[in-house]
Amino acid sequence: MLLRGTDTAPKFDGMLVRLIPFLEDIDAIADHAMLTDEQWIKAALRYVPIEEAETWEMLDEAALPDWKKFIAAVKLLYPGCEGDHCFTHTDLENLCAEQVHVPMTSQEELGQYYHKFFKISRHLIVKKKLTDLEHDRLFLDGFHVTAKTAIMRQLEIKLTDHHPDC
Repeated sequence: MLLRGTDTAPKFDGMLVRLIPFLEDIDAIADHAMLTDEQWIKAALRYVPIEEAETWEMLDEAALPDWKKFIAAVKLLYPGCEGDHCFTHTDLENLCAEQVHVPMTSQEELGQYYHKFFKISRHLIVKKKLTDLEHDRLFLDGFHVTAKTAIMRQLEIKLTDHHPDC
């Protein structure tokens, strides 16, 4: 078994979207080490932060030697960790609301914003929960006022017959 805190050890930081990959890592390690279900559960508890481990240990299923039941109970603690509810429209709006206060001064900062935005918006578009127009408007709304003003001015020059609200 890998030591907790090492670079190659499974990690879970409490973020909803990271639960399933974490559990898949635990599956791979436990399967490779040929652990029993009870040892499998202990391994999962070992690699999560102490606050999470304390919560997971309170589950009735943590005392049972049944990995699948334990995982099902853990997933109930993180609604939306599976399926179509991974990201919401509110997640995208919150990202833009946070980002608008950060003046981007480099391509790297723009890339970081775009990466976060793409990850959430692509999921919503695929699930038909975000239109192209909403996507474009929200992306632009995430820019600091000085950058947004410059972008809008450039678009007015380039696209003279385009209405700014479309």
